[in-house]
Amino acid sequence: MKTIFCKEFRRTRIGLLIWSAVIALITFFSISEYPVVSQNIDRVEEALQLIPKIGQLICGVYDIDLTVPIGYFAVMYYWIGLIVFTHAIYIGASMIAKESRDNTVEYLFTKPYTRGIIVWAKILAGFLNIFVVGAITIAMNLLAMLPVTSDPTVYGQVFVSGIGMLFTQCILMLLGFLCSAFFKNYRSGVMGAATVLIGSYCLMFFVQNIDMPSLNFLSPLTFFAISEVIRNGLNILYVLISVVEIGVCIFFTQRLYSKKEMIT
Repeated sequence: MKTIFCKEFRRTRIGLLIWSAVIALITFFSISEYPVVSQNIDRVEEALQLIPKIGQLICGVYDIDLTVPIGYFAVMYYWIGLIVFTHAIYIGASMIAKESRDNTVEYLFTKPYTRGIIVWAKILAGFLNIFVVGAITIAMNLLAMLPVTSDPTVYGQVFVSGIGMLFTQCILMLLGFLCSAFFKNYRSGVMGAATVLIGSYCLMFFVQNIDMPSLNFLSPLTFFAISEVIRNGLNILYVLISVVEIGVCIFFTQRLYSKKEMIT
């Protein structure tokens, strides 16, 4: 398992650096706009009022108080999440499927490893990728808030929201694994994962548009909605649901991969 794990991480390290750099740049440019926004807050809020609710949701600015630093961070969180969540589901979707794409599956199956060990090694390598991106995201967000505020409460909210984002990353990554194990080839697996991510965003917008938090369970993107985490912290119920969903995804990925015909 260690050999596969190390090889898988080496194969993703360049991509990991690129994704991390993108997150750092988005964070930097986002926070650099804060002085301009804060100085023209009245005009910004007037402009936002002209946008329909669904448009505000899609832009990540609905029900956000931009007059306080944590409100501006909530908008940053939304846009950074677009990158972080796409990375998470892509990592899951590609790790299994790329063996058939790169014609390395025949070589892999000649090694003395069961398919269960192969899947676990890839999942652990995926988790390492997710944790690295999650840690960089949290660190960059905390650093970005240094010139904005010295309020320790804000830093606590930023950190907790990062933990919530990390849970969401793990769920999306494993949904990507599930898609990859379900579909026969690389293209179908990645397209299936992309559909899952787009569907998750659509469900998130739907739940937020009708103002029914009780339906947050419909999308992993609403488990730890930034506005709710800022107000109340992590919801222990959704932490438990996340753990269960992660376990279910791992179980079915193992089952599907054990029956999958990879050699085409």
